Amino acid sequence: MPEGSPDSPPESPPESETDIKLLIVEDEETVRSAIEAGLEVIGGFRVFAATGAEEGFQFLKDELPEILLLDLVMPVTDGMQFLMKMGSDPEISKPAKVVLMTAMENPVPKENLKDLGIDQVLSKPFRLKELANAVGRKSPF
Repeated sequence: MPEGSPDSPPESPPESETDIKLLIVEDEETVRSAIEAGLEVIGGFRVFAATGAEEGFQFLKDELPEILLLDLVMPVTDGMQFLMKMGSDPEISKPAKVVLMTAMENPVPKENLKDLGIDQVLSKPFRLKELANAVGRKSPF
């Protein structure tokens, strides 16, 4: 099929080389999808999404994201266990910014955040403005 013909599949738009790589590790599909949609509105990110720890570790190794949005409560490996493994595995590069997402109130004392490798806690449910702030962008609204 010749390129550009009506039957050829549409080409994906090229990703900007300036897009920031961002990894979401979130087991709940609806939450993960909402975050992805919000990041698309905010713009400027190349988003990778993992449903659990093992998939998340693989993305960290392969894609080297600059920002990690990590759910605290997940089955098998929770967010804290994820952070401990990330910090102790020399094959895993730590993202420049780690945002812990949780519905729990005060899951980690503020004085312990940096020791655990957490830069910010994002309380669920959150608004687009709060998500934009967590990833270092201004809200489009």
